[in-house]
Amino acid sequence: MIAPLLLLLLTQAPDTVRLTLPQAVERALTSGEEMRRARAQVREADGQVTEALAGALPQVTGSVVYTRQFASIFEDLSGDTTIAPLFRNSPFGAANTWNVELKATQLLWSGGKVGAGLKAAKAYRRGANAQADETAGDIAFRVKRAYLDAAVATRLVQIARAGYEQARDHLTQVQRFQQAGTRAEYDLLRAQVDFANQEPTVVAAENGQTLALLELRRLVNVPADRPLELTTPLVGPDGTLPVAMIDSLAPATRSAIAAADAAVALRQQMVRVARADRLPTLSVGTTLSNQAFPQDVSPFDARFRRNWNAEVRLSVPLFLGLRTVGSVRRAEAVLDQARAERDQVAEQVALDVAQARAELERAQALVGARRATVRQAQRAQHLASVRYANGMSTQLEVTDARLLAQQAEPNEVQAARAYLFALGQLERALGRPVPVEARPIDQIANATIKEGKQP
Repeated sequence: MIAPLLLLLLTQAPDTVRLTLPQAVERALTSGEEMRRARAQVREADGQVTEALAGALPQVTGSVVYTRQFASIFEDLSGDTTIAPLFRNSPFGAANTWNVELKATQLLWSGGKVGAGLKAAKAYRRGANAQADETAGDIAFRVKRAYLDAAVATRLVQIARAGYEQARDHLTQVQRFQQAGTRAEYDLLRAQVDFANQEPTVVAAENGQTLALLELRRLVNVPADRPLELTTPLVGPDGTLPVAMIDSLAPATRSAIAAADAAVALRQQMVRVARADRLPTLSVGTTLSNQAFPQDVSPFDARFRRNWNAEVRLSVPLFLGLRTVGSVRRAEAVLDQARAERDQVAEQVALDVAQARAELERAQALVGARRATVRQAQRAQHLASVRYANGMSTQLEVTDARLLAQQAEPNEVQAARAYLFALGQLERALGRPVPVEARPIDQIANATIKEGKQP
């Protein structure tokens, strides 16, 4: 009894992964390799800030050193009973030396080098955080695009299958008419060919769906053996689309601009660091040491002697072979490059916003035009079917009307995808969500017809 139950559990299909569009984005941001790398760069920047801060803090080190002397210039004095004992317990004549030392130093002034280094590290951290946000925006945009492609592919499969069913139903109708003697054999042959031509369309749509889902699986890390279901439709259940309120858009807050600003701030501080090499440095230090010179290796029974001193050190760079001049020039050149790159990023962001806004307006007009075309094509197909059923039209007219309707529906789906993709591009260019208002597609289509907009 237990073995069949275990076999049943092992052979059950894995659970279906149901994803909305926000869940897909969140999944990619949480477990994606690119975001893991970006977060690691932020941690690296935090470490650099800590390293830069260490230059302003006291430096304390401890050491224990054992020295074994095998030969000494004072060996010749071993026969002198007056002088030899004086060197026996000293670093010069002792065979074994133990030195326990504690040393502390504090930098007092370095021409602003430590402060500039700390500010540079903080600027690098700001840049790393901004770059991580920019990476997150890129990942979110790619996931949205892949999700839209998969949703479009799924809808195209549904349209292709619906067309297949319509062609089959029409073939059945023609067969009945032909058996009753009210239709010619030509009509039957035409309906059979039309039905056979629908199968490649279904196969092509299913293949496109498979490829689109594979790309989405890769981005959101869903295993290939787990079924995937997309729960966010292209068009809302009430037939609405999110229409962007582009007339009230605020300036872009793109993370790329913040990262470029941080790069400029970093290079400015690096120029300060390079110039500080011309200035003197001032530091204080103290050293506490205990030395012992035992007769054997072990120091535990030896007598330790204490030595304690302190120093104030002023170091002045007099001539470094023009090294400082070269480093300052190089730092200033890198700063000019960073400023130019920042200006390029700002110009590119402004261009991206303008292009995305124009594309969004074009895509919205396209959605309205395609919806109007679908309504007309569906009406024409209905009239052709009624006319054919009453013997007022030919099989060719019915086939043409159905083909036009089948072309119009995928075009409408592609138009909706293009609009949502353009909306995502605008959000990506701005670096923040765009305010939207849900509007029925029919209303958009009526407005497009009334205003005479051309996509």
